[in-house]
Formats: sequence, structure tokens, C-alpha cells
Amino acid sequence: MNKYLLNAACLSLLALFAIACGDPGLVDEPILDGEFDDEVVEDEIVEDEIVEDLIAPFDNDSAANPAVDEFLSITNTREIVYTDQISAEDGDNEDFIQFELPNNSNPVQRITVSIDCDVYGDENVFARVELLNVNGNDATRITGPPIDCNEGEFFVSIRNDQVQLARVYVQGVPEEQTMIEYTLVVAPF
Repeated sequence: MNKYLLNAACLSLLALFAIACGDPGLVDEPILDGEFDDEVVEDEIVEDEIVEDLIAPFDNDSAANPAVDEFLSITNTREIVYTDQISAEDGDNEDFIQFELPNNSNPVQRITVSIDCDVYGDENVFARVELLNVNGNDATRITGPPIDCNEGEFFVSIRNDQVQLARVYVQGVPEEQTMIEYTLVVAPF
């Protein structure tokens, strides 16, 4: 029994000694000669990986199946703030956001629409919003100037006795794969 106690005591002392001394391989070695390499080494990025990063995934929305369908009112949801991505030439190049307003005695209502964008790729390409009055299977374009990225708020008169559809799409033909991240804001109140 004494032999086992002696072995256990020796192993315990050896373990304590190892812990106290530590492993010198785990300690950062100081640079003694004053020379060091401060050059940042960038990972090589394959061009195909960059292009894949600039492709907006298909989200399967359409005019018949919009990504958002909101009823906007003063007492409930007052505005739409929708963020997504579109891209060209490959990927999802348009999105659809639908909204409806209360039908008041006046069938025409003035709303504000804005779209803010970040463009990755061809900077000559941007997102544009087209507004449509939807009445059953018929859709008519709402007249007015184009609503383009980063141009502030646009005041638009719409018919509040019909459903409205905002189509966000790529405007222009890119010279390289381009992705646009956007935030659309529709505020009637």
C-alpha cells in the first residue's frame, strides 16, 4: 500500500511541477532581432467567388405572388419598410411589394415613396420603382416621374379604391455582374 501511495504522491508532484512550469511552446516568443514583417497578406479571391457573392437569390415573388402584401392604415401598420436584393445579369432581378389603403370618400390619396440603394458591381446600374394600380387582373401604371435609388422621397397620388403594387427592378444593362441591396419605404400617413 505504501508503494502505491508513494507512486501517487510522485505523480501528483510531477503534475504540479508541470503545471507550475507550463509548456514553453504555448508562450508567444518575443521578436529579439527587431525585424518583423508588417505586410498584410490578403487571401486570394477567385473571380468566380466574387461573382457568386453578387447574385441575388431567387425569392419566387411575382406580381401574382408579391413578397409583401400589407393593408396600411392610421391605426395599424402605417408604412412599409422593405429591404431586399436584386441583381443583373444573373439572379433575381425584380421584386414585388403589394399594399392597400383604406377606401375613404376621396378615391385619390397622396403617399411618399423612396428607395435607398447600395450598388455592388457596375455603378451605372441602379434600382427603379414602378407603381401599378391593380384592379382584378388589370394593372395600370401610375403616372409620374421615375422613382430611382437615392433620390429622396417622391410624392405620388394613387387610387385608394384599388390595390397598389410596387415593382422594384434593375434599371440599365450592367457591364459586369451587379447586385443592388435596397430599402423601399412606402408611407401614406
